[in-house]
Amino acid sequence: MKSHFKFKRSKMSKIKNCLFLAAILITTQMSASGVSLTTTDIRSAVMTKNHLGIRFSYNRINDTIDIFDIKQKELGSTANFGSIGDSSGLDLSLAYGVNEYFSAFYNFEYLRLHYIDNMLKNKKNEIFAKINIYHNPMSFFEDLSADIGYVRNSASDLDIKSSSQLNSMIQKVNPIDGLTIEGSVMSYKNKKLSVRDDITNEPISPFIRIGDMSDNSFYLRFLTGFNYETNIFDIYAGLKYTSINTTVSIQPKKNASTLQDILKNAGYSDVVLDRSEKSAFFGFNYTVEFSNFIFDANYEYLTIWGRDNEIEKTEDNHIIKSALSYIVNKELLIYLGGKLMINQFNGVIPYLYNKYTKNKYDKKYGYAKVGFVYNFDTTKYFTPLLTIGY
Repeated sequence: MKSHFKFKRSKMSKIKNCLFLAAILITTQMSASGVSLTTTDIRSAVMTKNHLGIRFSYNRINDTIDIFDIKQKELGSTANFGSIGDSSGLDLSLAYGVNEYFSAFYNFEYLRLHYIDNMLKNKKNEIFAKINIYHNPMSFFEDLSADIGYVRNSASDLDIKSSSQLNSMIQKVNPIDGLTIEGSVMSYKNKKLSVRDDITNEPISPFIRIGDMSDNSFYLRFLTGFNYETNIFDIYAGLKYTSINTTVSIQPKKNASTLQDILKNAGYSDVVLDRSEKSAFFGFNYTVEFSNFIFDANYEYLTIWGRDNEIEKTEDNHIIKSALSYIVNKELLIYLGGKLMINQFNGVIPYLYNKYTKNKYDKKYGYAKVGFVYNFDTTKYFTPLLTIGY
């Protein structure tokens, strides 16, 4: 069988040009100078010089696409603070080989989650640089590389307007005896007051806003690996520091003095859930090519510390990814795969974990993926433009 994908080989090997693919969602081409973008960009080899890789996938879980039976066994009503239901989303990744020692990567993920009977829309932006520290084709582990990266998760404000959900969250997040809200009427200490706009005098309905939802992380990851015939194996480990922001408040604040006076007299204040945490992680990728297909598997374990005692409960996560890919040609791969997290998004979307949601995080969560990867040599398209007139 002639493989589509070249890998670096030892000079002592009798096989000088062993070809095969490496990863869960993308085509892999390895040569003496690097590797193409793969379905996982966590690889010890840098990108091939001047090559650009593009990865795209559509992600989803619902009652139909629930291959692990997660929804039935693991998840409660999304009305509960911390429970997560159906999701759908898109991934887009770009990778470019600058030279034999340096590659640049950008990942974007848009994920829609049913959360507290609302739709939470998370955007993930990640950028990292891969630097080759050591390369020796005579060694069993040919490469040692380091990834230096930044990742940000953020979501638009989530407004809870249902009276039942609103009052339940008030008593859970910042309990005030006797305080309830029904439409534009607020009850406190057996008194009912109509909440009106200071300017128009029109009735306004208070609501809870979960805002400023974001986390920002910096990480350092070291990688090494080896390959043999149509198998490739990479291992990695790293450290990450994360700062997290979330504020829970009763709105509106502008032109609503009656509302704010009642809340002040009741001793209510916004709940600020800002914090920071640290994590360590390690994992491996394994890929095998057979016939015109590629099977790829990834496992990662992460452990978290630095959290306050009040939110210490679920301190780790196991993340498993796999995909079966079909090689269309030497530049294009299409695939079907999935992702499973043993403890929901713990450490994956850090701002979702806090002292109110911690009891929900011993639940599995995952989703299916379908997508493609395309790699090409940019010099075929851009070099002629640079040489015009010379």
